[in-house]
Amino acid sequence: MTARLMQWAAVWLALICCGGALAHVTTTGLLRIEVAAGRVRYALSVALPELPAASASILIAAANGDRAAAETIAEAARSSVTIGLAGVRCRTGRVRIGGAGANETRSTIEIDFTCDATHGRLDIAEDWSAFLGEHYQTLGNLRTTSGERQVTFGEASKTASVDIDRTAATSWLDFVRLGVEHILTGYDHLLFLAVLLATARGLWSVVRIVTAFTLAHSVTLTVGALGIVTIPDRIIEPLIAATIVWVALENLFGSEPDRRRWIWSFGFGLVHGLGFASALGELGLKGAALVRGLVGFNLGVEIGQLLFVAVFLPALMWLSRGRGAQLTPRFVSLAVALVGTYWLVERIFVG
Repeated sequence: MTARLMQWAAVWLALICCGGALAHVTTTGLLRIEVAAGRVRYALSVALPELPAASASILIAAANGDRAAAETIAEAARSSVTIGLAGVRCRTGRVRIGGAGANETRSTIEIDFTCDATHGRLDIAEDWSAFLGEHYQTLGNLRTTSGERQVTFGEASKTASVDIDRTAATSWLDFVRLGVEHILTGYDHLLFLAVLLATARGLWSVVRIVTAFTLAHSVTLTVGALGIVTIPDRIIEPLIAATIVWVALENLFGSEPDRRRWIWSFGFGLVHGLGFASALGELGLKGAALVRGLVGFNLGVEIGQLLFVAVFLPALMWLSRGRGAQLTPRFVSLAVALVGTYWLVERIFVG
């Protein structure tokens, strides 16, 4: 019995850590870099609910005209991002802060750079860990006269170098990788999957739930990325948290939660797909790059989702042996309900 309690405690702590620490510390920024005629425009978009509380407060104050806060961010920007072209460091110009209004859940930091050269190798170094959290990462789109490329900055890689005169390769793998990274660092989506599967009964139930979720978010990811349907993040993000709470409470209080679970999986999957679309849409892809991005990113999301299911289900089955068959799903659902409620309140009132 003691061993079983220790196992449940481990799950509880893992879920609470995802909800608390990761919601604040782990941040995924969405970046656009445009290079033309010796000028570089760096535009970063971050989700306020994911930021450390102090950083979010400074961004909100700066966006609302606080000059001291704006200078604090400008100084952080100058020390966090450096760009060089043809071996010569570019000069950092104006720093602008946008978003973070009364109904906004995202903020933008734009930096202008002026370079002496117009061609050659572009070297970018980015390290926002001091301001945006030690586990911060950036998913970005670099646009030059020779084409578009995808760049990623994080704990393992804080620099990128690109020959702006060389035509960008048509690489689906870059977008697949972005999709995998997005889902595996999207803790709200992962917890939603966890609570969906917590009460699953048998392989067929799991297949129906995962398939319904996949089909639904693929549809809204497509229409959202193409701009057919556009819903602001300030609406989508709280709705995603609400879906987590709903399914968790159904697990706890519903008489047969698994019976209609694939229906909820599909309906709420439509909401989560719009969340995926915002990540892809803010890269500013067009034409053939948008098609590559849409297909590759969606495939990456599915691969990441399957990786999570492949790890989570065996762990759930192991914890559900014997007396855990009834208690483990309820324990997981209660933990996820608390995390989801925390996110819901935060996403409604922050920003």
